[in-house]
Amino acid sequence: MVLALCSVALASTDNNGRGSKAIALGNAFVAIADNVWAGVYNPAGLVQLTAAQGAAFFVPQQFALPELRTASLAVAVPFSFASIGLSIEQFGFELYRETNVTIAAGRSIDWGVSAGIALNLHRISIDRYGVVQRVTVDLGLLAKAQDDLSFGFAMKNVAASTIGQTRERMPQIVFLGARYAPWKEFQMTLECEKDTRHPLTVKAGVEQRFLEILALRLGISTNPDKFSAGIGARYSIFEFSYAGYSHPQLGWTHQIEISFQLGE
Repeated sequence: MVLALCSVALASTDNNGRGSKAIALGNAFVAIADNVWAGVYNPAGLVQLTAAQGAAFFVPQQFALPELRTASLAVAVPFSFASIGLSIEQFGFELYRETNVTIAAGRSIDWGVSAGIALNLHRISIDRYGVVQRVTVDLGLLAKAQDDLSFGFAMKNVAASTIGQTRERMPQIVFLGARYAPWKEFQMTLECEKDTRHPLTVKAGVEQRFLEILALRLGISTNPDKFSAGIGARYSIFEFSYAGYSHPQLGWTHQIEISFQLGE
């Protein structure tokens, strides 16, 4: 019973997102999905990777609460048959902890369209009450209408999996977005997100790059209204990035990431 109640509380918790770039863009990432975190947002985007990538992402405390900390690792490798991604994430503290493992694959179909699938293992551990775990499936599509315009679609938990003794339904969410890049160093994105339990969320973000070594990012989203911003600095094969977002009632949350790419 306690596990079921905690799963309900978890489902209503604010979604921080993963990856500093996506967060800085207001989590409007389904139509971009161009880095190692594509497996989390839209697995079809993994086909855009031209070389192996890896990243370490850390949220020291969400909403100024050290118990709400997150640490994530992700790797992705393009192969001739498909691009494969793996991410491992841990949230919480010693009394309450969530662990999520995602294995994703993306493959180009034809006519500028790619498709992807992700398998997620969710594990919730509560001190003195036990452990529950469940597998969910996500699907994604990415379509490039032309070089400067693309559309993305993703659906999380397509099978409407449940968790806990009362079989509480886990979040089932649909994402639909567009990306427009009028020139190489600049892009903007607009996205709609619909959780079956909550009102529609609208998100938007812009990114401006300078000389391939510096990126500035801004984003907004509704329900709740949030503002986000971030910066990325690249040196050699490494990139350090920061993102933060402001919640109207709960304040500012900071996150940092170090990533690398082997080759161009």
